[in-house]
Amino acid sequence: MELRPGPLPGAPSERATPAAERDPVAAEKAKEFEAIFLTQFVDEMLKTTGESAFGSKQQSEMWRSFLSEAVAEHLAEQGGLGLAGHVEQMIGAYSQASKGGGS
Repeated sequence: MELRPGPLPGAPSERATPAAERDPVAAEKAKEFEAIFLTQFVDEMLKTTGESAFGSKQQSEMWRSFLSEAVAEHLAEQGGLGLAGHVEQMIGAYSQASKGGGS
């Protein structure tokens, strides 16, 4: 069995929806949502490093939040966990339903 890198099975890819049908606002909001989620995720991981990694307790809290946000934004831009594609699909489905295009 050959293993190939790529998205998780069942995860939507950016190619799943043709570019002509994609809503750029929904795509951006989906990436922002994933970045916020990842910020919380990374921040929880960085809490395990202890305060001494960043200096005092106050310095630790400040720098950890900056670092968490920067790492999370970078991860989201690189594809993140694949949440953005799901969120974008959900936003699109909601938009269609609210416009009367849903069943």
